[in-house]
Amino acid sequence: LVIRQVLEPDQLPKLIIWADGARAFNSGREDVTFNAIVASPGYRELISQRAEAQAEGGAQASEAETAEVGPTVDQSLPNSYAAMDQWMSDQIAGFSAVYGDRERLKNWVQDRFLAFSPVAENGLFTEEKLDAPMPEGSAIDFDGFLPLALRFNPATYYQTYARVPGTYDGDYEEFRLDGVQAEAFQALLEFTQAKNIPIVFVNTPLTDEYLDDYRQQAEAEFLRYMFMLSTTETGFIFRDLGQAWPQRYDYFSDPSHLNRYGAYQVSNQLAQDPLIDWPKSAPPASP
Repeated sequence: LVIRQVLEPDQLPKLIIWADGARAFNSGREDVTFNAIVASPGYRELISQRAEAQAEGGAQASEAETAEVGPTVDQSLPNSYAAMDQWMSDQIAGFSAVYGDRERLKNWVQDRFLAFSPVAENGLFTEEKLDAPMPEGSAIDFDGFLPLALRFNPATYYQTYARVPGTYDGDYEEFRLDGVQAEAFQALLEFTQAKNIPIVFVNTPLTDEYLDDYRQQAEAEFLRYMFMLSTTETGFIFRDLGQAWPQRYDYFSDPSHLNRYGAYQVSNQLAQDPLIDWPKSAPPASP
């Protein structure tokens, strides 16, 4: 969505580093992230702008978008905010023991979301909040990254949180790689290939506490799929770090999410990866 519909041609990246895992490609589960985006006023406005621009041309479409932005967003805000709030609650607040930091992240994202609500006086967007700094003392940086220092300890973690088997894990529900996620990924590959933008997909590390037999089977299927794509798709590189540190629990904040120390190790490995053609900075202009 961001690469193909939001960014303008001169804003496109020279290289995409995509860090995720098998769970993101599971077409058998409900994609609550995308559903929340589609329900948002920003997405509806984006689609409206695209349609008007195609129908009326640049200048005329711009005037129409400005005139219609107020009522469109105002009418859709309650429902879309409710959908986003539910998604944020499910995806952030329920991840692990770090409820305080994750709740602050949730509140910050919600605040930025509400910055798109129309101003009563003139019906225009309030963009000031979009560039507002993070609250003083917040652990969340401006880009929404939460560098957790918490270290996963199996001996104490499961005294508070249940050990959820893969067969009951919603992320692996009815696991399959064919379907809407594969179609969306193929569309992205076709777009980036046409624009000559390489994609490096990084399979992020997981602990052995998380990788039970059920999840292992799904991960093995995902690896076969990704390695196949890396040999058939131009400009696509797959780097597998899924089991790089299965017992380095100090790199994780919970059984399946990296903390800041694990994120550093991943970024350090990628920086030294000879297969990644990092964009070169332009030389300084001669005096």
